[in-house]
Amino acid sequence: MAPLWYRWAFRLMTAAAAVVGQSQLINFISEDPEFTDVIENITVPAGRNVKLACSVKNLGSYKVAWMHFEQSAILTVHNHVITRNPRISVTHDKHDKHRTWFLHINNVQEEDRGRYMCQINTVTAKTQYGFVKVVVPPNIDDALTSSDIIVREGDNVTLRCKAKGSPEPTIKWKRDDGNKIVVNKTLEVHDLETDSLELERISRLHMGAYLCIASNGVPPSVSKRIKVSVDFSPMVWIPHQLVGIPIGFNITLECFIEANPTSLNYWTRENDQMITESSKYNNLGSRLSLLTAMWWIASLFIVPICAAPTAQNVKAIPNSRLMSNILSYVADDSSACGNYFQHACGKYAVRHIDDPFTEITQMLDHKVNGNLVQLMHELHQRSQLPGFNESSVEAKALRFYRTCREAPQSTRKMEHYLRLAPPGEAIKWPQFMPLGKPWPKAQFKWMKSLGHLYRYGFTNVLVNVLVLPSPENSNRFRLDISMPSLEGDAQHLGGFLSTVATLHVIGVPTKSVLPLVRKIRRLESAIRVLTEVDDDDESATWTFRQWEYKTGYAWQDFVESIVGHSVSQHYLVQAQNAKYFTGLKRLMDSTDAEVVANYIMTRFMLYLIDDSMDSNEHIECVKDVRRTMNLASNLLYKERFLDPATLQQYTQEVTQVFDQLRRQFLLQINENRLGLTSEQNSMVATKVQHVVLNIGNMPRGRDHSSFVSRHYEDLVFPLADFDYAREHLNLLEFRTRKQVLQLDQRAPTLDEYFYLADPNTAMSSSPYYLMRLNVIVVPHGLLQEPFFAADSHDIFKYSLLGFVLAHELMHSVDTTGLHFDRYGNVHEIGPQISSSPRFEAGVQCLNRNNTQYMDERIADIAGLDLAYSTYFQNNSRMSLTDFTTIPPQQIFFLNLAQFFCGNGDPTNFVDHDTDQMRLQQMLKGFAPFHQAFGCPAKSNQPEKCQLW
Repeated sequence: MAPLWYRWAFRLMTAAAAVVGQSQLINFISEDPEFTDVIENITVPAGRNVKLACSVKNLGSYKVAWMHFEQSAILTVHNHVITRNPRISVTHDKHDKHRTWFLHINNVQEEDRGRYMCQINTVTAKTQYGFVKVVVPPNIDDALTSSDIIVREGDNVTLRCKAKGSPEPTIKWKRDDGNKIVVNKTLEVHDLETDSLELERISRLHMGAYLCIASNGVPPSVSKRIKVSVDFSPMVWIPHQLVGIPIGFNITLECFIEANPTSLNYWTRENDQMITESSKYNNLGSRLSLLTAMWWIASLFIVPICAAPTAQNVKAIPNSRLMSNILSYVADDSSACGNYFQHACGKYAVRHIDDPFTEITQMLDHKVNGNLVQLMHELHQRSQLPGFNESSVEAKALRFYRTCREAPQSTRKMEHYLRLAPPGEAIKWPQFMPLGKPWPKAQFKWMKSLGHLYRYGFTNVLVNVLVLPSPENSNRFRLDISMPSLEGDAQHLGGFLSTVATLHVIGVPTKSVLPLVRKIRRLESAIRVLTEVDDDDESATWTFRQWEYKTGYAWQDFVESIVGHSVSQHYLVQAQNAKYFTGLKRLMDSTDAEVVANYIMTRFMLYLIDDSMDSNEHIECVKDVRRTMNLASNLLYKERFLDPATLQQYTQEVTQVFDQLRRQFLLQINENRLGLTSEQNSMVATKVQHVVLNIGNMPRGRDHSSFVSRHYEDLVFPLADFDYAREHLNLLEFRTRKQVLQLDQRAPTLDEYFYLADPNTAMSSSPYYLMRLNVIVVPHGLLQEPFFAADSHDIFKYSLLGFVLAHELMHSVDTTGLHFDRYGNVHEIGPQISSSPRFEAGVQCLNRNNTQYMDERIADIAGLDLAYSTYFQNNSRMSLTDFTTIPPQQIFFLNLAQFFCGNGDPTNFVDHDTDQMRLQQMLKGFAPFHQAFGCPAKSNQPEKCQLW
């Protein structure tokens, strides 16, 4: 039997349509509607369009709706599209006596597969189903598949190949040259079907290209060519060890050398003296010609020198690889002096047309996620073995990953969430009351309910509460109370029909939905008005007694619900927007409690949806683990994919770049372009000098493994069954508890510190600056190609990693960062600097092309200037190897553009201008760029804007 919400959803949708265009519903027809034909099951390749037909006779005033059964998603009602999926549309044939309703799915994707239900909203709903099977040709996942590798002879080699598709593809391996694959001494095969090809003690005879071929019966099959290069020490043999020749005759000595990489060879005399080209000797590498023999017997000494040139060749590999990647995006038919974004990034979209990312940091995240999927598979295999520690961090991360993957779909439904998370200890949400029993309005206290739900991190509804460092002392945390912000998709109700569908999904009775939607939308509109008339953005410290007197609220129960213990009337909070709260009190006193409860419930549901990836796919579940168990994810990634020696090398390289940037910036500060007083200049320099670099968001002074284990020791997954909502709420509660505990603890030292990241930051590899800590966090995921290669030339490091670090460093002294000193405390010198004539003039100059994100523009433009001047300040760095003939200045700007190349929707940029706009503004008027590409000087060229 279909779920209750399916059977009743469209009775409400009919009423919704009536609100829009009809005065009343026709509730009587002579004959019941009937389906006149079945919905055909369809098998369709991904990317095609699908049309499902539902034919009905005698429809009368009833309505037809389409739903995706497995996703519990209402798609269309009558002529209205309910889903936000832009690929869904609905049409119907008005002239067909049976009135056929067509559901159109454009560019069908794998997630569109499943049962589609056509429903008529009769008293007992009539339904029929059609099945859409989406077949997807195989596509090799580069993030989970091996790339070209270089190994030493005798090593064991594992080549991995992963492919997506529907049905699930099989993987077959072949040699590109047609030879047999030598798996080990006893097994040689022409092809092998396996995800992982393991080659034991590989020899030079086995080097070459291996083909990973994925097929699933849906054409075309795809393959990836993986080149295996085997390094081995030089082997030397000679055809003649002793050669005799008469005096005065010419002689040629020969030796044969086999090595990979190619060795550098030279000849010596018996006294170890190297033989060089001369009138007497003609050295042809493996041949030495003596133009006049001086002895009857010539002795042969061969010394192949391989170590130094081998290292040199190996170092050239990342340079060539990075350079090749850069040039693969360049549109040669576009001028660098015109649209530089088009020139440097013109081929990005074509190259990555089938990739699940749209720019470089998403690419890095995709690689991290792919590695973590591999790690979860390895952990699952280990968990089957005796001795696996079920209380370890690894086990807890694996448990949530498996819950995401294996939990029944019913445990993801919002109705299930709301039953697990009521508005209070002894009260249910209104729709869950037994039939005929009224909801106890008198027991519902909206502030107490918000305090109760705060345990899940739910805030910014009616009141916003955060745990933040105190403005006067960043070593102490306080509750920060302010009015809510209604900006952002998940921070307010959706449209009318969307809200109608939302209340249906969470089980609100059909007859109550329409009036309730009107009431909660009216309530939110009133709240929005209150936020717009309160322009108080000055936060102040208050005792409870003072804040209660100021606003007219009894805040104590609310705060005690959050902190988990009793507090006195002298408890200090950071608060603002008293005008809003006095207005809110009048609004709440005049609003029905059940309306308030339903508004809170609907917003709570939207918060939970936004906090989850809402998918059980491998990659999405790994993202869920990163979002909810960030510290564990950081540790597991570091320990599995960054061995100590590699991590130490990476840390040294990044730290060296950052130290050079800081040193250069301190020199710029000392030049005092802003004409600051000595006290002001000293404050800025001191702050910059004490910016801390944290690589991996881990405490620097602790053993990471034991620290993370202690952090998660009170996280328990008590039951054996998989319930997604239960464990999601459990992790939300755990995360919030850790944040609230900061109120009762001293702030950690910089050696103890790690950032309790918000979910979106937690699953991103982008670096960020923590203003109140004066710390720049560099996630481990950033330290991957093509963003970073430790063995690459410095020009690659400074033009990309260096720019990003310089950008974050500049946030310490932008218009916001200036207000805080090196300790993260508010300082009176900061406002003096930001209001100084030269600083204000610099900001006005930067805003000639208006931006809402001035601090980001400051960081971009000043960061570019700092990275460029730091690198080219030392001329010795300009000497390039032979991996390219492109001038170093052009390489710098081409590699810089890699950070901005992308093909994402402009609406996806949050708190930043678009990447194209950012790159354009950075280079406008920047003389080194125009000189590098020989751009002609323009008479109207704007002056260079500069602060520091």
